[in-house]
Amino acid sequence: MHPMLRSTTVLAISAMAAGFLSACATAPSMALERARAAVSTASADPAVARHAALELKRATEALATANSIWSKTHDEAETNHIAYMAALQAEAATSAARTRMLAANIRTASSGTEQISLHTDTQARRP
Repeated sequence: MHPMLRSTTVLAISAMAAGFLSACATAPSMALERARAAVSTASADPAVARHAALELKRATEALATANSIWSKTHDEAETNHIAYMAALQAEAATSAARTRMLAANIRTASSGTEQISLHTDTQARRP
């Protein structure tokens, strides 16, 4: 192989390797990816937005903090910790929304039962 061709090939391979390594170094952690997915799922759920807005806000803020830490410092341990917290908060928001929806449904059903009972009592008292 011609020396010029060899050095060009080595240079190209070195540049590709450096590109791959830098891409790996800047790839987000798995915890951050999971947190992004969890917050995205919770944000897309209208029940969460309606019944657990505060919890969703906390999850979104924690995710923003994790993204900021990752983009500024690439501190994987800190990013993973904050991302994990964001994912838990997103799950808590979803759970809180479901709980509050069920409680509202129970109140509505109880109110309906009371009205039916009152109506039945009123009908029974009529001569």
